[in-house]
This record gives sequence, C-alpha cells and structure tokens, in this order.
Amino acid sequence: MSEVGTISVHVMLLGPSRDFAGVGSCDMTLSQPSTIADVRIALGNQFPGLAPALPTVRFAVNDGFVMETTELRDGDEVAVIPPVSGGSRDVVHTELTHREINPERVRRFVGGDSRFGGIVTFEGCTRCESDPEHGELVRLDYESYESMAQKQLERLALLAVERWGPGRIAVVHRMGSVPPGEVSVVICVAFGHRKQAFEACRWLIDALKQEVPIWKKDVFEDDFVRWAEGESNTADKE
Repeated sequence: MSEVGTISVHVMLLGPSRDFAGVGSCDMTLSQPSTIADVRIALGNQFPGLAPALPTVRFAVNDGFVMETTELRDGDEVAVIPPVSGGSRDVVHTELTHREINPERVRRFVGGDSRFGGIVTFEGCTRCESDPEHGELVRLDYESYESMAQKQLERLALLAVERWGPGRIAVVHRMGSVPPGEVSVVICVAFGHRKQAFEACRWLIDALKQEVPIWKKDVFEDDFVRWAEGESNTADKE
C-alpha cells in the first residue's frame, strides 16, 4: 500500500524502450496528484539511456492511450509505447465489413513470415439458440460507431504487437446481420512462439468486447429483439 500523499504505478517498457532503459518494467512511487507528464520526467531521470527517445513515445494506462495531462491513480499500469516499426499498414490490419468474412483471406495477412512460428486464429460465429417464448434465434444484428470502432481496433492491435511482438495481427469484424453458423469476427495473430500468439489472441478478443463501440441484438423468429447487455461487443454466442 502506498504512503499517504503518494501513489504507486507499474510501468511496462515495450519494444525499443525496453532496450534503451535496460529493463522491461519497473515500479514507481509518485507524489499525489501525478500525471503522465510526471512519469515522462521521472523515466528520463531514472533511465538516462531512454531519455533521448522519450519525446517520441506514447503512453497507455490500463490498456488505453492517454494524454500528458491524464492523472494517475494508485495501482495503475502504465505502458511506454514507442512508434511501431513499419507502421500500422505493415504489421496490423483491422477492418469493419458488411460482407461475409473469408477467414482464409484474414489469415493470409499474418502468414508467410518465417520469423513467426506461432500463428493463432479465433473465429467467432453466431450459434444456434432457442428461447422458450420467442423460438429460434434467426440472426444477430451488429451496429457500431464505425469511425471510433475502427480506430479502437487498430489501437488494440498495435498495443498487442508492442506487448508480445514483433509480430503481425489482423482483426476483421462484421457489421449488419449475421445468421447462425456465419462468422462475425476473425482475429489472426502471428508471433515468434505459440505462448505469445495464444496470449495475444485471447487478450485481443477480450479487449475488443470491452472497449470497441460495437453493439449487437438478438433477433428471434417471432421478430422479438433483445439487445445484449453488460458489454460493448461481440461474439458471446460463438
């Protein structure tokens, strides 16, 4: 527990920032209140080798990008995220589509690189379901705040590359009506080893469900509709 007037945060140094600092993570005790700007200064003082790179890095707190003025709380996890090598067009592909998803096309984006021996694919499909009052489920209808959802998908994919990479990631989510048996979301990840690939894929689907503004409703054969509750997203019916 932190002393009165201070907070403790766990800092993860990702990608090149890890090499510059010489450590992968550290714990910091900061005065209260403290912001991301204070963390940036403290990191430069603690790790001189990292200091020249700090103007170019971004920061995330508890899996979300934040601003310099973001105030920290005791127990927060702060990630130091340098620019991703090659840019998002090279290492990640994210897409919202109103067409049927071809999982093989998604897998092709991550395959073919001999550096990455662990490739994991998650496919979320609409499953058959029956309601005692309303009969069979005939489809799921997906809606989203598309401009924000696209940005959030890319942000999560890039964050996963920074955490588990180097690697490649593709995330494709279907919008509109998805009947039973058809695919609503495909996540493909490729990393050096299977442990990284499994962990990153699991983290991505969980983070997607919690953070990306996509909603779904169940539509039954008697035209009864029911919005999914308690989450902002997808694929709990796969």
